[in-house]
Amino acid sequence: MNRITTSLLAMVCSLLVTFVVRAEEASVRHAPPFPEIVVAPKVEGQPPERYEVLRGDFHIHTIRSDGKLTPEERVLESWEFGFDVIAITDHRNFVAHDEAQPVADRLGMILIRGMETGLHRMEHMVALGFASDYTPRDEHSWDTELDGPRVHYREQWPKLIDAGALMFLAHPHVGTDPEGQWMAETGKPLETPWQHALREPIKWGLDQQLLHGIEIRNHLVRAGWGVVRDRGTMWYPMALDWAVEHGLTVFANSDVHGWRKDSGAPDEDESATLVLVRERTPEGVMEALRAGRTVGHFAGMLAAPQAAAQMLVEGLTRVTYRCGGDGPTLVRIENRGPVPLTARLVSHELQPVEIGAYQSVLLELEATPDELQIEWVNVLVRSDASLVTRHAPCAS
Repeated sequence: MNRITTSLLAMVCSLLVTFVVRAEEASVRHAPPFPEIVVAPKVEGQPPERYEVLRGDFHIHTIRSDGKLTPEERVLESWEFGFDVIAITDHRNFVAHDEAQPVADRLGMILIRGMETGLHRMEHMVALGFASDYTPRDEHSWDTELDGPRVHYREQWPKLIDAGALMFLAHPHVGTDPEGQWMAETGKPLETPWQHALREPIKWGLDQQLLHGIEIRNHLVRAGWGVVRDRGTMWYPMALDWAVEHGLTVFANSDVHGWRKDSGAPDEDESATLVLVRERTPEGVMEALRAGRTVGHFAGMLAAPQAAAQMLVEGLTRVTYRCGGDGPTLVRIENRGPVPLTARLVSHELQPVEIGAYQSVLLELEATPDELQIEWVNVLVRSDASLVTRHAPCAS
């Protein structure tokens, strides 16, 4: 039997196995499409920048740590929930990546190598995109004492970075009590009043440019783990402010351990990290993550620092209104994407209006303004501020 025949036979067998496994239950994917995001060039004469929006989840678990699903099941489930790119981030190891890769390839999903690590009984961090030959050491238990029994964080953290890792702080759950003592809130909420803060190891990581991102939403967490109830949902508003202050990439992940359908708030859709990529490849995803082109999508909101939020919203919407003339004018706002948006015209006595997915609205103004400012109420650029965009007559 020649090599070509052998390869074809292997491919057919693989397809047959996949069919038999799923024959009793059809897999259905729900992924309303995003339009291409086109950004006008900064320099006249240059072509516009074009981005594809991918739905990502960069914090998930399998049976290779404390999860309930196999790596293969996790990939298929994520595909069904509309994700385009995921990272399996089991505690202390990354063996699930190679097990899951064949399924991801068959489904056309991008799989990023990942692992959850961090400091002993304190901060959790997620590493993404590192080389397969990285050797874990005391992962999730790095020491803060130079003479401690485990490897010191200042020794091991740089090794992950040297292996190519992008690091983000997961579910910020460390802070200080009224006496200034550091504490970590885990699954059981602390009764002692405490305040979120960045401990010295994290500040050191920021100073050394070893920390690249932060999780502003953890879909799994409904209580404890430092989560805050704000705007009708549970998330980390202070983490968005830290992202703005320190130039960090934002993530909105699931941290799912069991089945997605059984995780998180039952009345909220799955959270996602929206990634604006130049190319649909693992390298393209990592480039976007390092460049900060991500927006958290959760609980009917979008959240990111100004540049990323504005890039996405301006790419999803079109705003037009008449140039000049007397009397009333109509403003047309079109939402070209799958995320409902709430718009409020600044300096006009109109109530905010919700623009559903792929819908348009017409608003009548008494006169044509020289400039129109729109506050996108459900698009946050800080914990206490929404995105505001500016539009000239006849501009889109």
